[in-house]
Amino acid sequence: MPAYVPSINTPGGVPSAPSANSAHSTAPQPYLFSMHTQPVMSAGKYLSKNGIYITGWNVSEYSGVPAGGIKHGSFFNNFAGIGLDLDMQRIAHIPGAKIHFLADDVAGQGRAGGATGSSWGFVSYYGNHNGFQVREFTWDQALFNNRLFILAGRSMPKGGEFDGSELYCMFPSFLCSVPTTLTVNGSMPSFVTSSWGTRFLYKPTEKTYIKTGIWEAEPWLKARNHNSWPGPDWGFDKAEGEYIPTEAGYRTNFTNDLYPRAYDLGFVYDTASYSDPLYNNHGQSRPLYGGTAMNRRGRTQLYLQAQQMIWKPDEHGTRGLILFGAANLMTSGNAAIKDGFVAGLFDWGPFASRPRDYFGLVGQSFIWDHRFVEGMNDTLTAHGHHARWAKQETMVEVNYGLNIAPGVMCTPYFEYIWNPDQLGRKTILPNLNTAVQAGIMINVQFSPAFGLPTLHRTRN
Repeated sequence: MPAYVPSINTPGGVPSAPSANSAHSTAPQPYLFSMHTQPVMSAGKYLSKNGIYITGWNVSEYSGVPAGGIKHGSFFNNFAGIGLDLDMQRIAHIPGAKIHFLADDVAGQGRAGGATGSSWGFVSYYGNHNGFQVREFTWDQALFNNRLFILAGRSMPKGGEFDGSELYCMFPSFLCSVPTTLTVNGSMPSFVTSSWGTRFLYKPTEKTYIKTGIWEAEPWLKARNHNSWPGPDWGFDKAEGEYIPTEAGYRTNFTNDLYPRAYDLGFVYDTASYSDPLYNNHGQSRPLYGGTAMNRRGRTQLYLQAQQMIWKPDEHGTRGLILFGAANLMTSGNAAIKDGFVAGLFDWGPFASRPRDYFGLVGQSFIWDHRFVEGMNDTLTAHGHHARWAKQETMVEVNYGLNIAPGVMCTPYFEYIWNPDQLGRKTILPNLNTAVQAGIMINVQFSPAFGLPTLHRTRN
């Protein structure tokens, strides 16, 4: 990736250290303003010399539905995070040790597709609910000459730790941190909160990695007022299983590759119990015959990701065109989505005069599980409708990101949705075929916006 892409997908909410040491941009970015002030920058440098780094972001998004969907209207969402990274080598002379703490706040009205009808057509800041929540509180230990990295504490594998890309959070509508299928199919709550877990990352070479981890599946965190703060949320009595992802990958950057690329293959084993999408305890269709959902346990998922810079106007520059794609395939169990696919392109610095702007185009498609489709069709039948529920939902977004100040990105976007899923509704409307959503996102990353140092952390 380019030296700096504003991103909220890393566990600490800030991007990795700049990686364009061997590359250059052909022209400076024409910023409209800067929030750099000498007192704040001096304070940041003083704190970093003592091993303390301030991290965070604020992402505001105003969106509207002008056509299609269930109803027309507009809504506002805000997603903010604030935290500290502590360099324990400086603070306590513990080699390779760091502490990460991050809390985030979710607020707004864009919940469950109330306007578009698509619960998963707008998930960037969907979250579990509005509230101030603990995103991470971990000990991060590097061992064996930075070959092995152990992360332990309160964290979230869906926050980009597994199946993630720094590209996804550049799209305001339906992507953030990971492909949506990983978010939908699993017992873990949203990426805005955390549960107990441990991740082991091993780097055989500079460009390769293998990582795995185990997390407590704590579904009750989806409820209001359970925000992962110390207290009942930190007990183990609410666990309903384990979430175990494993990933192997190859990743380069501008220090070791003129055309950076990333490829990975992963597998998720989720032991938690879940409700069958169709049957009740007697093996009958629950929408038609009622009753309690059949309890089932265990799901597995295979995923693949690829991204590659394929063209640059200047061989030694950072501007260029990136292609990317992902596939999430359920291999056992009956989650809502059988298979999910993502494909897109990302043009970093489309104009030489604005080398830190970007243009993005992405599409995502869900193929629903056959039991889930049958259950939705039975729901329509129970309500007296003869229409059938679509077996697939597809959404496309196009956007343009304007880097208007250091660490500040303004991104207008347009999204088109085919077959909105209506999963957030109590009653399903027949023949809801399309929806249009458009809006603008303001993404402020605190470290570059205020000229604050960052503490590098290794994720892959």
